[in-house]
Amino acid sequence: MARSNILVRLSGRKHERRTSETNGDVKQMTQDTSWHRRSLASLSRWLSPGLRPVPSPPKPDPDVLNTQVLDNKTLTSNGTKFPTPYSKPVELIRQQEYPHMNEGTYLDHSGATIPALSTLHRTTTLLTKNLYGNPHSTNTPAARSGAAVDAVRLKTLAFLGADPAHYDLVFTTNATAAIKLVGEAFRDLGELSSITTSSCGKGGKGGGKGGFWYGYHREAHTSLVGVRELTGGGGSYCFDGDGEVEGWLSNSSSLGVLPAGEGRRSSLGLVAWPGQSNLTGRRLPGREWAGRVRSGVRDTYSLFDAAALAMTGDMAGVFADPEAAPDFVCVSFYKIFGFPDLGGLVVRRESGHILALRKYFGGGTVSMVSTIGGAWHTSKGLEAGAGGAAGEGHGGALHEGLEDGTLPFHSILALGEAIDVHAELYGSMENISAHTTALVTRMYLGMRGLRYGNGQPLCKIYEDESGGAYGDAKRQGATVAFNLFRADGGYESYATVERLANDRGVYVRSGGICCPGGLFAALQYEQWQLHRARSAGHHCGPDGIGVINELPTGVVRASLGAMSTIQDVDRFLSFLYETFIARQDSAYASINGNDSVASHQLEHPGAVPAEKHECVPQLAACC
Repeated sequence: MARSNILVRLSGRKHERRTSETNGDVKQMTQDTSWHRRSLASLSRWLSPGLRPVPSPPKPDPDVLNTQVLDNKTLTSNGTKFPTPYSKPVELIRQQEYPHMNEGTYLDHSGATIPALSTLHRTTTLLTKNLYGNPHSTNTPAARSGAAVDAVRLKTLAFLGADPAHYDLVFTTNATAAIKLVGEAFRDLGELSSITTSSCGKGGKGGGKGGFWYGYHREAHTSLVGVRELTGGGGSYCFDGDGEVEGWLSNSSSLGVLPAGEGRRSSLGLVAWPGQSNLTGRRLPGREWAGRVRSGVRDTYSLFDAAALAMTGDMAGVFADPEAAPDFVCVSFYKIFGFPDLGGLVVRRESGHILALRKYFGGGTVSMVSTIGGAWHTSKGLEAGAGGAAGEGHGGALHEGLEDGTLPFHSILALGEAIDVHAELYGSMENISAHTTALVTRMYLGMRGLRYGNGQPLCKIYEDESGGAYGDAKRQGATVAFNLFRADGGYESYATVERLANDRGVYVRSGGICCPGGLFAALQYEQWQLHRARSAGHHCGPDGIGVINELPTGVVRASLGAMSTIQDVDRFLSFLYETFIARQDSAYASINGNDSVASHQLEHPGAVPAEKHECVPQLAACC
């Protein structure tokens, strides 16, 4: 049977009629899609001692589900109890609100989660029963839009646990736009400076006059890394892990980054880190870093990337104490709600003046502009200062000087509906955290237990070096980053894994995952190996080279969301077992094609041997 002509879908049907062409003749074939049930029965034989076998997933039936709730706290599956912190079983929520997820097993919630039907329906009703105009106008429809946007802004701050008396919210297209807004504002302010800074430490850009100093964590998203190109003469530095940040904050580091030197103290600085790794889901222990930066490092501000953390984590702790909170926090609302496609920048009011000093201004952000008799303008953000509250309206709030042009007000109205539906379905982010932590722990343990008949583990999981993070929501999000081994111990290409998964209706992500420093640290690359990969022609994307000299160049990432189920996890484990263990002697275990490169293939006429290249100064960005 030609596998390339078969798409196995994870549906309730046992058989699908398929047509394939063989030597010009058309033949009718019946494809059995009950593979996941058969493989789960065999899966338990390969689990390591001490790990519980994964039971077969039950069919989600409303009548059955209603009898499976025990004190609204546990859901049984084949006699096994699992926590269900929601008001009703998640399987029932899936049936009612997410029928569009029946297409397959969706495990890319870190990219974007899935919107609920109620959010889409309520948004449609809202927009079709009311007349909304451009909020920059003053007519009745425009005023209605402006008032609605102000209300949603306050509702969003409340959802995040940020008191509008201390924080403002700037709506952006996504988290990257929020980061760029901060970076460009610091660039503009830094250009006014005549302070000279010396060159920074390893991986940094040289110092000079003006600009601003920028420090960022190794596990930063590509968008955070990109800010280093805006520093001008201020220099930048990549912190090589949590320990180096701690050393810098405690002034015990001997780095050539001038963290506490006289020249550094009088210059403008910005330090950035993620709340959760976009690659592995590791949650950084740095929620208190912002307060320590503010109190211990003069003229340095903090930028906190919460896009991954806010997906399944409670943000209230980030904003609870305004004195210890980050100055700037970026979020992606489509990662939390699935819809609308919006981002945001939460600004600590006492730090907002930094952004208000930016050079560019767009429509709606200025109260007066001169084009004759001199070029000058008055920013609404500067007028607001630190005192304007988030919902005060025209001329009174910091965000009005930062939201260039007409806001995507229809999308903002949809955000208000999404927040309401989210609360009705899941109750709180604490509930979502408990639910996804239980599921990702099940996934992690199941993957660890998968072994070939010769004892070779199937999965290489990239996790916190100290171990034990899965099951602890403070240390680990709902993500597993991994590579797969063949039975002989060699690596399978991440591109091959994603392609086979996609054919089975299991949707994951693979590649560099927009986390360059975290990726190559996890893969334990040395700089010369990274340069060798570039020399071999590797690049990010589906056409990259998955394995070079028996070393992977990327990972596969599976991530869970609020509406993920036990069945999603078990079908994923079943896919891994059926495709890579049960068929180890088939073509699946030896696929390489263009996905791997042997050492003798790295060199070509005119190429410089990898070992003769100069070491790259910094891990290359890859997304």
